[in-house]
Amino acid sequence: MKPDSAWWVPAQGGRRLALRRMLALAAWVTAGALAPLRAWATGRNQAAFESKSLDDALAAAGAAQAEESGDIVLRAPDIAENSALVHVEIESRLPGTESILLFAEKNPQPFIAQFDILTGLEPFVAVRIKMAESAHLRVVVRAAGRSYYTRRETKVTIGGCAG
Repeated sequence: MKPDSAWWVPAQGGRRLALRRMLALAAWVTAGALAPLRAWATGRNQAAFESKSLDDALAAAGAAQAEESGDIVLRAPDIAENSALVHVEIESRLPGTESILLFAEKNPQPFIAQFDILTGLEPFVAVRIKMAESAHLRVVVRAAGRSYYTRRETKVTIGGCAG
């Protein structure tokens, strides 16, 4: 190897071989970096997201037996000017929060979102959702192996999901 050549350029084969090696390394790194994202995407609860009623969605999400709790803070407007953009903030004060689930009771598909909270992270979520009509928003929090919920009514003035 020449003293002025880079370590990735072999003495035999030149630049083309070096480019092939760098492209192969880039492809390998990219595939490895995307693997965790693909694993997370496969964990979607399809049955819960496709449910047409709140009771079916809660049952499919494993949250039908949730207990009401005052340690869940749900911030949403009393009246939303535009139901296509309803800002919702959720904060869990329950120790050991594992996941936060959001439901809109009168939406065609009431299960809106699920957020899995990693250990050590603050259990806080802010999201904008679309609502079909005035309804209760329900938040279910899984903490320490149990489920808890709170709910709040939000009225909408302009239709979202339906029009």
